[in-house]
Amino acid sequence: MGETSRQVREALGHPVLDVDGHVIEFMPAVLPYIREALGPKLFDRYVNQPSPIAKILGADTATRAEQRTPQSAWWGTPAKNTRDLATGAIPGLMYERFEEFGIDYSVLFPTKGFGIAGIADQDLRLGVCRGFNEFYADTYRPYGDRMTAAGVIPMHTPEEAIAELEHCKQLGLKVIGFPEGVTRAIPKPVLDNPSPFLFPGQTHYFDWYGIDSPLDYDPVWAKTQELGFAAMFHGGLGNMPSGSFTATTNYTFNHIGSFAQRMHPLCKSLFMGGVTARFPGLPFGFLECGVGWAVILLCDIIEHWEKRNIDDLARLDPSTIDWAQFESLFHSHGKDLLAKAGDIDLAGAMRNLPGAGTPPDDHDEWRFLDIADKRDIVDRFVPNFYFGCEADDRTIAFAFAPGNPFGARLKPVFSSDLSHWDVPEMNEVVEEAHGLVHKGVLTEQDFRELVFENPANLLLRQNPDFFVGTVAESQVQALAS
Repeated sequence: MGETSRQVREALGHPVLDVDGHVIEFMPAVLPYIREALGPKLFDRYVNQPSPIAKILGADTATRAEQRTPQSAWWGTPAKNTRDLATGAIPGLMYERFEEFGIDYSVLFPTKGFGIAGIADQDLRLGVCRGFNEFYADTYRPYGDRMTAAGVIPMHTPEEAIAELEHCKQLGLKVIGFPEGVTRAIPKPVLDNPSPFLFPGQTHYFDWYGIDSPLDYDPVWAKTQELGFAAMFHGGLGNMPSGSFTATTNYTFNHIGSFAQRMHPLCKSLFMGGVTARFPGLPFGFLECGVGWAVILLCDIIEHWEKRNIDDLARLDPSTIDWAQFESLFHSHGKDLLAKAGDIDLAGAMRNLPGAGTPPDDHDEWRFLDIADKRDIVDRFVPNFYFGCEADDRTIAFAFAPGNPFGARLKPVFSSDLSHWDVPEMNEVVEEAHGLVHKGVLTEQDFRELVFENPANLLLRQNPDFFVGTVAESQVQALAS
């Protein structure tokens, strides 16, 4: 039998910091907070109308097939291990078990609070988020030396996000979670869509806050920085982008890769929109999504910049084609093609060959980034982005691979996912993560960065006092110094 999680922690010599566990909200205790935040009339509407998530969870197989409703999560929390189920719901019990878990400190995200930042009705959305956040602050405050619950920030507009950020700060919450994006109406949809890039009759799209967003979210990032929060994103807090779940009968099919699929365009949108260039000190955490895709994304960005930066585009400009040379080459080397084509207007046909398309008004697709070479891309990407990885994720090794551009070491952070179905036994999660060291997938230094250095830096960069009063305070202060 291998080491227990407690034994792993005792042998490490450094804390284990978890940035993504979960609470299982005991709703009878939450509802009074929501009632107070909404008022009686709105509260009555909230409790008596089924949410979109409830409709999905309650749909039978035939209905899902008829309506293409995806199979969502089922049997998603501990059951046979009833103590683990109770641990997710009762903060005092979770607090009592942290040494058994081998975890010094944990940031906890919602379960029943999933979807609340995506409620379509603005008054309901704002009130429900406010009520949940007040519950999290009051309920988890007494256990602050070991854990903290994250507030949920609605993001339909910058103004509502800023208001709830300030509210969370007033409540004493130290961590916030943004939804990965917002579903928006297309201003002038063409219902007989001729575009192959839209579904027929499509009326909405998904906005990831960066590239082409109709709203300016820079004030949100500025307020996040001002208030001392890291910008953390957790899938499921708001609307889900269409297409991330597609199977009507198989949740496993839907779940595999879905968090990476949703965080990839978010990360890309923020980066290409120049957010890390304008806010170089603000860390962004993408949770429960792994890091392997991020390595591919970084390499893809560099490779595209090399071939489509504003200077290199000159070689692709159709105005530089030597049409006389082109026609001469057809006559000298393409006689068989001309014979097949028959009697044609060669000059006109040749002009249809280049893949021209209609360029955007501004040809410089990198204009928000202020980069001069490949190193600048790495310097804008690697220091700002942190990627939540679960205990069994072997692709964590990709973050430290020697083949990464300029020897970059990306920043994976330990995401336990306590309280959810993918943690068979809560007291084995640290043991499982450290097993990657025993298997030669990670080095001890890699593991230290995963469970200590990267999580500490993510949480400390905007709030140097984050760990004051916690059991990890002295060792985190030693790291910071």
